[in-house]
Amino acid sequence: MPTLADLLFYLNIALFFAHELDAIQRREWRFFPFLRPLSDSAAFQLFTAAHIPITLLILWLLPIREFQLAFNGFLIVHAVLHFLLRNHPLLDFNRAFSRLWIYTPVPLSLLHLLLLS
Repeated sequence: MPTLADLLFYLNIALFFAHELDAIQRREWRFFPFLRPLSDSAAFQLFTAAHIPITLLILWLLPIREFQLAFNGFLIVHAVLHFLLRNHPLLDFNRAFSRLWIYTPVPLSLLHLLLLS
């Protein structure tokens, strides 16, 4: 039976995946300098395809406590970066729908870290 800590972590994984789907909708690949030389179509395909190994790695590492700790840290840093870059002309995550997926993991990550300690 999953613990509350497990459920919080799984929820954060789901929120992160929702953000990545939103990132595709918001054309986040345009922000990354190494994708800019590509056509929009090619960059979209590469950006989207890159999520297959990322998702596989996350799912494979799910039960490892050290990964969970690191991923919580990543989600917090990720939210801070989005906040600092909120006015960047190549990023379009300023709607409440987008912010939900970016910022909700922060308190959940902190609570998860507290439960793991």
